[in-house]
Amino acid sequence: MKKLAFFETGAVGLTAPDDSNGTNFFRLAPMGANLGRSAIDFVQDTLSPKLPAHGPLRYAVAYVNDPYGRAVAQGALDTVNERGLILAGSIPYDANAKDFTPVAAQIAALHPDVLFSAAYVDDGVAVRKALVATHTPLLAGIGTSSSYCMQAFGDALGPDATGLFASDKPDAADVNGSALTPEGRRMLEWASKRYQAEWHEPMGAAALSGFSNAYALLVHVLPAAGNLSVPSVAKAALSVKLPQGSLANGGGLDLAPPGAVDAGANRRSAGVIEEWIAPGKKTTVWPPAFAEQPVVALPLA
Repeated sequence: MKKLAFFETGAVGLTAPDDSNGTNFFRLAPMGANLGRSAIDFVQDTLSPKLPAHGPLRYAVAYVNDPYGRAVAQGALDTVNERGLILAGSIPYDANAKDFTPVAAQIAALHPDVLFSAAYVDDGVAVRKALVATHTPLLAGIGTSSSYCMQAFGDALGPDATGLFASDKPDAADVNGSALTPEGRRMLEWASKRYQAEWHEPMGAAALSGFSNAYALLVHVLPAAGNLSVPSVAKAALSVKLPQGSLANGGGLDLAPPGAVDAGANRRSAGVIEEWIAPGKKTTVWPPAFAEQPVVALPLA
């Protein structure tokens, strides 16, 4: 690995500390922990004032017990602790379990106001169905990129998904062109048209992330490197700074240096919050520059 410069353009899961050192491994998409942090910050700062009258919110974190789930959950847990919020408890679980009623019972026993979930589609749907079936009261629920943001999740749950939120990378349809730089707008238009022509569907989050971040590497970082040696590429990656909105997905480029807590992570990665506003229908509600409609605190089933 040390003989290569590796640029991750889409994944969000946990990486080994020795790899994520800001010298030859760089992650341009949001880290899983970033998605967890954004979810908690959004609920506490933006959604909380819109919820029914309540005291200090109690947060519970439920997550699949694997590298992805642990990485995303850790970001949420760290944010709860750093901000001095109330952690009702955390629940790791097996994504391949046959019955998720026990997981729902563990969540209910914590009496949370807000549930943060790091799940895949099947287990995320199963946990949500179990919570609804057991009439577990929640003021808010928010998940992340491998479940709550996916159309399959909303389709499977129908009305039981309404009012839930998702912290994710943006789809092309999420990106407001007016929030981009001229370069970002050109690339969004070009990539969206080419993708539609090739695949006959809108450009989703994974494709847009891959394109935007590969563009940053090929168009900005490598030309600045001068040659393809690992030290030269790494030096250029750390020195090139692109403001937010420079890339087609609304992100920019600012890679954390060696020694930083987030070494190798892109501090200007693109992220959005989506809300399921009706059965099978979700919309972007945050950040304001990308919001398709205002945040609404819809009652959960």
